[in-house]
Amino acid sequence: MNILKKFKVQFVVLLCFILFIVCTLFSNFIFQLTKIKEYKEEIATLKKDIENIDNTIKNTKQAENDNTLESIARERLNMVKSNEIVYIDIKKR
Repeated sequence: MNILKKFKVQFVVLLCFILFIVCTLFSNFIFQLTKIKEYKEEIATLKKDIENIDNTIKNTKQAENDNTLESIARERLNMVKSNEIVYIDIKKR
């Protein structure tokens, strides 16, 4: 009888330990699933941001190309637009 009581106590302790392990694993699994969902949402948001930034960069590059060509033509080649008046500073020379 004493041996059966001893085994019952060990069985209950072992069962409690296994139940604790299972509950811990289950809660960690659910926590990981929620984190994965959050990360997917963050990735989607970041992809949209990257797409918007790429579009902004493309638009900026096009504007820079137009402005760069004009500035090169004005500064290096001394070109002017047809309706502009050119003033030459004599003191610079």
